[in-house]
Amino acid sequence: MRILSEYIIGRLFAAYLVTAIAIGSLLWLMEVLQFLEQGVDGVMGLVSVVIAALQVVPEALIDLLPVMTVLATAAAMGGLQARSEMTVMRAAGLSIWRLTAVALIPGVLIAVMALAALQWVTPLIQQGPERLIGASLGDNGLWHPAHGLWIRQDHEFLNVADLRLGRIPTGIKLYRFSPAGALEEHVEADSAIVNADGSWRLEGVRLRDFRPEADALDIRLESLEWDSFLPVRQLELLLSPPGSLALTDLWAYVAGLKARGQDFAEVEMVLWRRLALPLACLGMVLAAMATAAVPLKSRAVSVRLVAAMGLGLGFQLLAELASYLGLVLHWPVLPVAMGPPLALALLAWWLLVRAR
Repeated sequence: MRILSEYIIGRLFAAYLVTAIAIGSLLWLMEVLQFLEQGVDGVMGLVSVVIAALQVVPEALIDLLPVMTVLATAAAMGGLQARSEMTVMRAAGLSIWRLTAVALIPGVLIAVMALAALQWVTPLIQQGPERLIGASLGDNGLWHPAHGLWIRQDHEFLNVADLRLGRIPTGIKLYRFSPAGALEEHVEADSAIVNADGSWRLEGVRLRDFRPEADALDIRLESLEWDSFLPVRQLELLLSPPGSLALTDLWAYVAGLKARGQDFAEVEMVLWRRLALPLACLGMVLAAMATAAVPLKSRAVSVRLVAAMGLGLGFQLLAELASYLGLVLHWPVLPVAMGPPLALALLAWWLLVRAR
């Protein structure tokens, strides 16, 4: 049994590798073409496009992990069936349940590795000051590792010391000068919440007004609304998308949004859909094994692969549709995110029982 298990697991890992390379190459090519539509300046521009496209691939592969799982499992088991190896194994006393248990090992292991990558690998790839430096902030923007981000607009200067959780500006200083160059106002804030309309709500504010006609020179406020001068493009570059945050940071960010009474459904949906990856992969393995349990004479291997791809893409579309409807109709996030993979696992289990 151990030799057969190692043989099957080896075949499955090889199928996962081939599937990942094929899908990853396609995703990379699509990203390159999308970047090229915006124009490329010389050889170095082309190199930067290639590198930027590669940075997107790991997270995209993880999001498509259920599709990869069902394709890899169906391909590996279909190959065993085509060479009559599965028939020999079952004749030797291995039940479809034992084979399914072996097939689940690579699927669950890769799903756990994907969660680990979302926690420690993809945030390092997609976050960091390089996103600001290499994204054309323009002549009025500067990032320095010791002094943070500096951006100027006319007579206003903004300094952001750090971005907590990749999306919350902290250590904020805002300087307003007169046309003659005299300092008129100096605003300090502990942190800021970026609203949907691009405005900032500064928290823990100290406002110092140096104009001669000012009534108070030093004012402390709990919060202050500021109409940010940052254009939409620069604001997108400043804030990391929720999907690029580590899972623990994403959890903390959702908790912070709830505590402040802000809209958290979209970010929480991203979090729970990623935490549901192992369950989705488990359902995909069960579904692929259900098709492998059917004798080869009634199902061609190519038909199984097409069916597996249809199942994987159908599940992906169903999950996306459920998420969209949940956000629009304000359904509870947890059932919407966990419902499709749970329903898939139950359906695949029933199919496996029938196929046995």
